[in-house]
Amino acid sequence: MNEEEREFLQSEQEYETDKAEAIEAIKKFAEEEETEDENDMGDISWKTILGGDILQSKFVLHQVVFCMFVVLLMLIYTANRYSSQQDALLIDSLKIQLQEQQYKVLTIEGDLLNISRQSKIETLLKNNGDSLLTNPAAPPFAIRNEEENEE
Repeated sequence: MNEEEREFLQSEQEYETDKAEAIEAIKKFAEEEETEDENDMGDISWKTILGGDILQSKFVLHQVVFCMFVVLLMLIYTANRYSSQQDALLIDSLKIQLQEQQYKVLTIEGDLLNISRQSKIETLLKNNGDSLLTNPAAPPFAIRNEEENEE
């Protein structure tokens, strides 16, 4: 064997040993993760809270999805509350407008009722001189057909 082949075999052996060591390290790391307590919060102090180190604890990292869900629910609740308040304000303003329109209708109906009385119509026609209508001198009477009398 020449020297190149020996160097090649030696580098290949080093590669295999490095590969085996890496696999062992990965296995050891995976076993350590499985053995650790899932609810381990680590050391909790004001320094870890204010420094933000608590955000890297496993407990917090596992709860990120739940926290995002809660924030989403809060946003939906706030938007729904805002929308319902806007609808309530619109309903109140429409009730006020409806009441104002009802008062206008009552006023106009009263004016029309007052104007359409027989005495008002007669005085209006006399003042305008447009009509020859006068109050009747004789009381009203019913006209009967002769056929009705025979029956």
